[in-house]
Order: sequence, then C-alpha cells, then structure tokens
Amino acid sequence: MDTANEAQMQIRLVSKQKKYEVPDTAIVVPQQLQRYGLSEIVNHLLGHETPIPFDFLADGQFLRESIGSYLKEHGQSAENILTLEYVESMLPPTEISSYSHDDWISSVAAISTERFVVGSYDGVVRFWDAQNNCESELRGHSSAVKCVAAVAPGVAKKSRVEAVSGSQDRTAIAWGTKGGKRRALYAARGHTDTIEAVAINASSTHFVTASADSTLRFWSLAAPTQAEAEQAAAAPAAKRQRGGADVPGKAAIGTLSGHVGAVSSVCFDATNEAQVFSGGWDHSLRTWDVASGINVATSLCDAVVLGVAHSPVSRLVATGNADRCVRLWDPRASDGSVVSLRLSSHRGPVPSVAWAPGSAHLLASASHDSSVKIWDIRSRTPLYTVPPTRDADKAKKLLALDWHRSLLLAGGESGSLRIHSVNSQYGDVPAMSQS
Repeated sequence: MDTANEAQMQIRLVSKQKKYEVPDTAIVVPQQLQRYGLSEIVNHLLGHETPIPFDFLADGQFLRESIGSYLKEHGQSAENILTLEYVESMLPPTEISSYSHDDWISSVAAISTERFVVGSYDGVVRFWDAQNNCESELRGHSSAVKCVAAVAPGVAKKSRVEAVSGSQDRTAIAWGTKGGKRRALYAARGHTDTIEAVAINASSTHFVTASADSTLRFWSLAAPTQAEAEQAAAAPAAKRQRGGADVPGKAAIGTLSGHVGAVSSVCFDATNEAQVFSGGWDHSLRTWDVASGINVATSLCDAVVLGVAHSPVSRLVATGNADRCVRLWDPRASDGSVVSLRLSSHRGPVPSVAWAPGSAHLLASASHDSSVKIWDIRSRTPLYTVPPTRDADKAKKLLALDWHRSLLLAGGESGSLRIHSVNSQYGDVPAMSQS
C-alpha cells in the first residue's frame, strides 16, 4: 500500500477477546482506512493464514466509515492517538429448518434447543422436536392462541408445567405431563378479553398475563388449590370463558391496572422477579411491582408498543413498535422516560423483539415486512436482515420471535416456523431436519 502521499494518523488496537489480543502499541495508518483494511492489519499482526473478519468500535460505536471521516464527523484531531476496539464479526444467520402449520403462528417459545412450543390461530398448541416431529397437538382453547411461554426443562420436572398459553377465549392454560400424557393441567380465568401476552419468571414459580381488557394479572404456576378452583369458577367472567372447560380453574393472585386500552406485551425483569414491564396500545411502557400491584414508572412512546424484552446483561428494555421502529429504554435512569436509542430499518410494524442470550448488545426483531433483523445496539444499522427464502413466506407478516442459545425462531402469517442458526460461539446446534 502506497501511503507516501496519504494523510496518516496513529491508532491503538485493543480487544476484549483474549485469543485475538495484539500488542497495544500505537501504529501509523492512512486516515482513509476502513473496516476491511483494519481487518487486514489485525489478521497480519495475529499471523492468520485464513483471515477472520473483524468489526471496529470507536468510543463504543461501530466504525462504518473511514477513520478520517469519523474524526471529521466527531470533531477530533488526527494528532491524537485513536483507540479502536475490535471484535470478531458475527456470521450471517443460516436457515436450518422450517416447520409447517395449518394456520398463522402467533407465538413461539423454545424449551431447549431440542424442543419448541408454538401457538397458532387454529387454537392448537403444538410441541415440536428438533427433527421436525410434532410431539403433541394440544386442544383446550376454544379460540385462537395468541401467546405461549415455556418453562425451563429442569423446573418442569418439579412443577409438571412445561408451557402456558393465552387465547382469545380469555383463558391461560398450563400444559404439562400427567398420567404419562401431555395435557391441560389447569386454566387461569379472570380476564374479560383476549390474553395478548404471557411471561414466566426465571424461577418458574409465577407467570403474568397481559390482556386486551387493559389489565395484567399475576398468577402462581403451582397447581390450583381447591379454594382457587372454586374462586375461579365463581368469577363472573368464567361463565363466558369456554377455554379449558374440562380442567380445574385457577384465580389470579393480583391484578395490575393502569393501562388505557389493550396491553399487548409483557416480560419479567430478568434480574428482579418482583418487577415486570408491559407495553400497550396507549403508547406506554410501564414498570410494575407485582407484589403491591403498583405502577412504579411509566414511559411514553410515540407509537403503540407491540413487543417488549428485557436484557439481564445490559438491563435495557427493548420494545417493538407499530411505527416500524425498535426502541431501547434504560429503566434504571432517572430520565427513564426518554428513549435511549431508536433503531429504524423495518418497513412494517415490529410485533416481537428478543435479546441474544448472554449478550449486552445483540438483539433481534421480527416485522410485518416478513423479515428478521439482527442488531448490535452499538450501531444504528442492522448487522443482518434475514428475508424469507420460500415463496410461501414472502410478503407474509411475522408475528412471533424467540432467541434461545444458538437458535433464532420466527413465525407468522404463512404458518411456517423459520429456524436459523446464529451465534457461532455455541456448539449445541442440534441436527435439524431440513424440510
């Protein structure tokens, strides 16, 4: 590379990935250098015969331009040494399987990398294994299933509950094994309109439901006591709820009221099980103390909140919104009502978001534009856009999304459950059936 007539500057290369560390002495490089040229330098310093692609961060943000352009944009001097952190680039997601359903997929939750539970508009809850075998088709709801949540396998053995589903029939049904057969264990009754979302806490002791009746309800995951069953049966709403008619009823521990209009999404605080976050059609993201039922914080948004997810690593809340944007919020900040970051790239509403397990930065979003996008929140542009590959999936809305270890699962209007392999650092990708 001829650098004699090029403007130059000093940079220092650092990495938090031990296997890629190089001496942090300053080196002189052309200011016109971009990501690919910087990758060449790092690979040369590491002595790699086969190059590895790297991304570079300046002041915590991805470098998507030349070094010189970055300095000019941020008003920095080329006389100072610029420190660049480099990380191994994430590989593109790879589609490894697709499972077909007879109707729209409303929701999906991975129990493990070997088993998934899917809710569908045909009113059926299905359990699938990693070889494209439908283990169970569970009928208990009298209308469309709108949401599902899964219990961790180790906990499920103790509680017998494997998953909870919510429906347009205004009930939430707990599913598990009884008498050697997977079946409905009980029906949670009390809501007066569609249950739009359900979340189970990390300890798998309680769950919370969000409803179009403008409330959230808090429930124990344990089997209902006789008193609970009698209370659920006596509730006025129960007379209009046909879902789970043949199983014991369960009453809520408490009701969380404050939203104006439908509550479309809910999740537990991944680091504090006494707290949940909810989003609704009133353009608000709310924080609740479930024990007291108090709405402890309210953040107002410019659009309807359709999906919500909390990261235990960054402790940020991500929301998917009707205005095609993904927003990030910091509930710990004194000005928590202010959006920390707005990510815009989708061409349709974003009903579902999911954080990458163990990552403070990686986030996925699913949209009505039929695509899944992978974001690193240190950049305002997506790392990857994952479009549908089958004609039957094109121009079809995506509604459901889950990110479990190395697997990213998405489904929606086409009835196809699209499964992608991501996060190459995981070595637990099962042998998926190609269909």
